[in-house]
Amino acid sequence: MKKTFNIILTFLLLSFSFYYTNVVSNYLKNKDPLMIKIKSQEFKYKKNPTNAIIKDNTIIPGVSGISINIDASYANMKKINNYSENLLVFNYLKPKISLENNKDKLIIQGNLKNKNISIILKINNLNILKQILEENKNTNLNFLFSNNFIQENAPFLENLTNNIVSETSTNNLTDYCYTFNFQKENTCKKPMIVPTMITHDYYYNTYQVLENGKILLYQLINENSLQELKILLSGIRNLNYNIVSLDNLLKE
Repeated sequence: MKKTFNIILTFLLLSFSFYYTNVVSNYLKNKDPLMIKIKSQEFKYKKNPTNAIIKDNTIIPGVSGISINIDASYANMKKINNYSENLLVFNYLKPKISLENNKDKLIIQGNLKNKNISIILKINNLNILKQILEENKNTNLNFLFSNNFIQENAPFLENLTNNIVSETSTNNLTDYCYTFNFQKENTCKKPMIVPTMITHDYYYNTYQVLENGKILLYQLINENSLQELKILLSGIRNLNYNIVSLDNLLKE
């Protein structure tokens, strides 16, 4: 009995010792000018998440929130014992309503707060694709291919870093499926988008619908289409829109 009592007492003393040490350590840490400085910056960086917008069968992505990870930032800066903005560590807060928990919805555009748009080019000619890639090396264009085109040109397409869109996800190269039917259910294993298709007068018709988060689809069939595309990309950039990949546009 006495032995059991001694074991329990020892355990309680150790527990109290750890607890007391932790309390003292936290007290001293919170009094550290470095910690005080980090905490004073919380308001500057804190941003609450924005929920995705759902209407009927469609969704527009939300935006993740951000806050400073106080303890991780303190640990980083304590190594140099000095405050440095570059050593701040952040927590990213996912919206409660997001793409992640609404994968059955159709994505109609990207977030409305950022001045980003995505351009998808529908192509069925490998030579035209190669020419576009050569002339737009630093542009985050997305491509829409038929399933047949993907199968026939898989070795070449496997090296693409651009997002690929197709009707179905029966191949492992497809990143997104698409539809023009707002009533369609997403039976695709990948996210399904509903782009705005521009079939002619690219420049004029694009400016009629251009807005933050827009997903625009163009079919390129010949040299004339390529020339129109060049003028279009230049004009969009002049309006300070960022042309981004679908992955970037839809990131929460």
